[in-house]
Amino acid sequence: MMPGHKPARRLAIKVAVFALGGWIACGASVAQHAPEVPSRQVFHSRIEPLTDTIELQSADPRPKSNHGALQVLDWLLYGKVSLGGAYDDNIFSSSSRKAVYGTRFQPSLVASRNTGIQRTLLYGAGDLRYYPSEGVTDILASTVGLAHVWEIQRDLVLRGQFDVLRGKQSSSLANTAGAIYTEPLNYTSLFASTLIEKSFGRFFTAIGSSVTGNLFEDTRNSLGTEIDQSFRDGTRTTINGRVGYHISPIVYAFVEPSLNWGRFRSSSLNSDGYRIVGGLGTARIGLFNGEIYGGTLTEHFNDPLTPKLSRAIFGGQLSWYPTRFVTLSALYDQSLGTSDFSPHVFGAGSVTKISTAQFVANWGVLSNVAIQGFVKLQDLEFLGSTREDAVNQYGANVTYMINERLGITFEYSYVSRTSNVAGVDFTKNFFSLGGKSKF
Repeated sequence: MMPGHKPARRLAIKVAVFALGGWIACGASVAQHAPEVPSRQVFHSRIEPLTDTIELQSADPRPKSNHGALQVLDWLLYGKVSLGGAYDDNIFSSSSRKAVYGTRFQPSLVASRNTGIQRTLLYGAGDLRYYPSEGVTDILASTVGLAHVWEIQRDLVLRGQFDVLRGKQSSSLANTAGAIYTEPLNYTSLFASTLIEKSFGRFFTAIGSSVTGNLFEDTRNSLGTEIDQSFRDGTRTTINGRVGYHISPIVYAFVEPSLNWGRFRSSSLNSDGYRIVGGLGTARIGLFNGEIYGGTLTEHFNDPLTPKLSRAIFGGQLSWYPTRFVTLSALYDQSLGTSDFSPHVFGAGSVTKISTAQFVANWGVLSNVAIQGFVKLQDLEFLGSTREDAVNQYGANVTYMINERLGITFEYSYVSRTSNVAGVDFTKNFFSLGGKSKF
């Protein structure tokens, strides 16, 4: 068996364990008044809460009221904000730990316009943390964007999306004898996608494309020395196809071929490849919806020291709604990334293969209490070297609404990173407590 299969096998076992635990545990409320900030997509996903799916397929998809929103002309605005204190016991995500206290600010605004044929979503969400003792401001997973669906005909759909994400990630560089840490690095990611989908009876076809561009800021170590990260700046472009057939009114089969091109400031990170997967999906079958797939991934790299990647891949996402107040969601995916770790003396970083498993459980049986828990497991394989890292994240969030507009929210998360390279391992605990308001 190829050594690269080990991360995928470990993650598959982890997913099975957490999925089994989730069937016994509780999950998230099915329907929210406010639409969620969408993930980055190419294809027009019909995997959504069952109550929404039923409404879209059997009735007028336009909203029935403006409850929970501020109406401006024919737009519905959903806003919320939380402000409070935060504690991080390892601010630099390093084996050289440093604990700090600070403040946390989380604004969110979603504007929705739904005429049935045209559906537009404008969104913005942020997570800002300020630690005065270090003069550090962390901006985590903060995004603004637009997603639009145009149902030209019932069987002809055009979709587009654009968003900008600002975030921070830990460095992959190793500490020297545990004494010199490297600060996490900031990056800006831009994403654009477009798709057109057409149905022919039981058959459906789609073609789309996406471009993802990343810009990295320089980081520095504890001695104040700047470490250049601009070599990772670049884009990955994809062209995606999709052909499917509705085996029954609730189950469809599909095949998805795709091509990709990665172009970076450092040409050693450039690559070209293709992926072909096939699978089954459902927008509604009993209390489940989701998609599963399997196939092959092939990638060629400019760097002659990075071997050709040719692997079997699998993945998917699945949601279960045992009650109208409970949802369990699981996801598994594999992707390519870049790193500031170089396996070669004169190399500028390396390409990584990232396998991600995620499980989310939300519980909303009480009208004024919402509980969410999540597990995210990642295996990072550094191509061209023997290095393998595992990044595991666990967290929970509890919100208690004193009234319809004002509440209290508490969050805890734990992150651990382990590696077969010395000086990379770390653990991190984060707590926050604050007030929450929405309109």
